Amino acid sequence: MTTAYVLGVIAIVQGVFLLLMVVFVAVRRGYDRQRRATFVAGQAALAGPLREWIVAGAHPEPVVRALAALPRGTAVGYVALLARQTIPAAQRDELALALRHERWVTHALRQRGSRFWWRRLEAARALSIVGTARDRPAVLALVRDEHPAVQIAAAAALPRVADAATYGAVVDELETMPKVVRQYLTGVLRQAGSVAAAALVQRIAHGAAMPDLASWIDLASSLDDPRAVAAVLAHVEHPSAAVRRAVARTLGHHAGPEAARALGTLVRDPDGSVRAAAALSVGELGAGATAPLVAPLVSDPVWRVRLHAALALAQLGERGRAALRAAREGDDRFARDMATLVSGLSDGAVLEMGSG
Repeated sequence: MTTAYVLGVIAIVQGVFLLLMVVFVAVRRGYDRQRRATFVAGQAALAGPLREWIVAGAHPEPVVRALAALPRGTAVGYVALLARQTIPAAQRDELALALRHERWVTHALRQRGSRFWWRRLEAARALSIVGTARDRPAVLALVRDEHPAVQIAAAAALPRVADAATYGAVVDELETMPKVVRQYLTGVLRQAGSVAAAALVQRIAHGAAMPDLASWIDLASSLDDPRAVAAVLAHVEHPSAAVRRAVARTLGHHAGPEAARALGTLVRDPDGSVRAAAALSVGELGAGATAPLVAPLVSDPVWRVRLHAALALAQLGERGRAALRAAREGDDRFARDMATLVSGLSDGAVLEMGSG
């Protein structure tokens, strides 16, 4: 067997492989083009029944038939998009009841245990449309999925299925999830209102371990529930600096006499990071009467505390600006330098730096 013969065989094999690749790409492009055309036609066919149902109050059955005519694998994602953007909340339950036993929906629901993440994603999307209380374990399992896209899709199903215990389980595990998932779940918990807040209040009130307690306190700031803030106030003197720092951050978003008194304690905290967070929160509250709380911190031995105190004073109106002028003219060189630095910043720069 000569070298030329071997090379010839290799060339033929490579040529056949290349030809097969070209054929595959051409067939795939044709398939995708046809699928796209079918989907666009299905969208057009759905528009009329959808309008009649949403606007005129017609029966949803024509909508269900139009959805079933969409290409396989696209209907679930498309109806999930419609549910978020087009279908009023008052009519989603009616659509869910009509869709629950559709073959393409039940097929998607059966994929929740698949080893392929995109099939689990399909199941999570289906649950966000037709999920009921009996689906709580399935939704919670998908919220704990290893793939962030599946977790986010499952989070959208929580308002349909979750009770206080389910929201409590989500709160317990929130800190272990990827950042983008945490942000989405925080929005879901905020929309859940008092049910999610009750689970959080219980954990803040009885929690003692750090870092769980610190993360729950940070979450209380995002949920903006008065009961959660009241529970946070009980931890102003917690032994952990991380917890006290979280309390200081949270109080900056909730004005009131109790918050002001708590911040008055936290600006004198022995830990510099807590004093810095408390100073920023005083500035975020923006009440000029609180300027005396942070004015002494411009002379703090910790650089970050001095910076945050000066930024806070710059946000406290004329009383804060007067304190900065006094610091610029005082005997403390470090206070003078910091007050001079912050006084030279624009209002936008002060707000930007103060929000960090």
